[in-house]
Amino acid sequence: MAIPAYDLVVKSSVIVTPSGTISGQIAVRDEKIVGILAPGDDLPAKKTIDAGADPVIPGLIDTHCHFRDPGYTHKEDYYHGTVAAAAGGVTTVFDMPNVNPPTTTADRLKAHLDNAQSKAVVDFGHNASGVVPENIKELADAGATAFKVWMMKDIGRDYPHPPGTSLTNRGVLYRVFEEVAETGLPLYIHPHDHDLYELFVERSQRQWGMDFRSYARALRGGNGVVLNTAIATILEFQRSVGTKLHVLHLSTRGGIRMVADAKAEGRDVTAEANPFALFVTNDWDTIEKKGPYALGFWVPEDDNPAMWGAVKDGTIDVIGSDHGPHTKEEKEVGWDDMYTAPGGSPMIEQYLRLLLTEVNKGNLSLERVVEMCASAPARLTGYDGRKGAIVPGADADLVILDMDHEETLHASHAHYMCGWMPSEDFETKGRPRMTVLRGKVIMEDGNVTAAKGSGRLLRPQR
Repeated sequence: MAIPAYDLVVKSSVIVTPSGTISGQIAVRDEKIVGILAPGDDLPAKKTIDAGADPVIPGLIDTHCHFRDPGYTHKEDYYHGTVAAAAGGVTTVFDMPNVNPPTTTADRLKAHLDNAQSKAVVDFGHNASGVVPENIKELADAGATAFKVWMMKDIGRDYPHPPGTSLTNRGVLYRVFEEVAETGLPLYIHPHDHDLYELFVERSQRQWGMDFRSYARALRGGNGVVLNTAIATILEFQRSVGTKLHVLHLSTRGGIRMVADAKAEGRDVTAEANPFALFVTNDWDTIEKKGPYALGFWVPEDDNPAMWGAVKDGTIDVIGSDHGPHTKEEKEVGWDDMYTAPGGSPMIEQYLRLLLTEVNKGNLSLERVVEMCASAPARLTGYDGRKGAIVPGADADLVILDMDHEETLHASHAHYMCGWMPSEDFETKGRPRMTVLRGKVIMEDGNVTAAKGSGRLLRPQR
């Protein structure tokens, strides 16, 4: 009996699956992977892609994006942000709530998701603002993927940490932990002891002035105490309440030790690192050269080996891009006064290339990149089995890599509205050459062909 034609077959001698890297053929029907078959005879298919020896990995899942939409679309919007995602091999995105209005209520969340649906070219969900404990249940019911809280507020500026997203009262934060625990969803925390930060900002400004160097040093005053104290607090809250806690921006030696200890106790704790911290702001020479276009925040050289060690040993579970564009005009202020310039930088289109470069250098395995950028994010967000892995039954989200492609990165080749990026002039080896979303090619050789609004909203199964 003849086998009905598959919608798509992708052949490769290097397919990265949860059970190992294999040679075979990925068969796709009705947007799903229906089988991973042995190499051999050609399978009946409406479309066949023979990748040869080019690796095929699952589409990346970025749990930490700032698309600035609505409210700040002079920086970027959901369409351009997800086009850049597709170009970078990212097939699923979860954006953050520091938009205007912030997603603190169910009605705001619904409006946000409707707006995203009209523009997205990859699949998406949203991490709602968790600063109002009384609203957390209704936000979960309305489709929040997770909840995000910044333990800080802006000093000398009103963005990117506006009211409605930040929380410095620890009593209220504890109530947030309790309410989020009831939903079963993850709570993402940007750890930051704001009182200590104010102290170190004052000291840094007095000693070094207002420029980007002073700003970089302020957060790391007291050998990381601003971050470590906050991490200790939220880990203790997690121990007390049992919330599913995801620690963002893990990059200090002390914070890494605390998270590793919590994991060793079997607690529901995961952690994230960011590409800018791994490749840009962990080198003071780069900060001196790129100034406000690098920051973000500085990772001192003494912390860098621990951060990379945590990436390699699994203490850090997820790589989230923390993609956060601002205009050149907004950033330029930071050469003289970084305290009024916004932090953040565009990264979603380049971070896979940077990681593949490390694979080519022998510093990371491709399997570890897939774990941090696809498999672990799928588990974190509740889509394990549907996203983030090449397995039968999963969405056919695939990326075909060209591991030999060498390129000097330039913003002029990227899809960002803002026209710049912190990885400008970086030398890379390896790139995504094709992105497939639910069985349809949406990017080839940097050309994104997906229609505006063709992305699909993911609703958590609770």
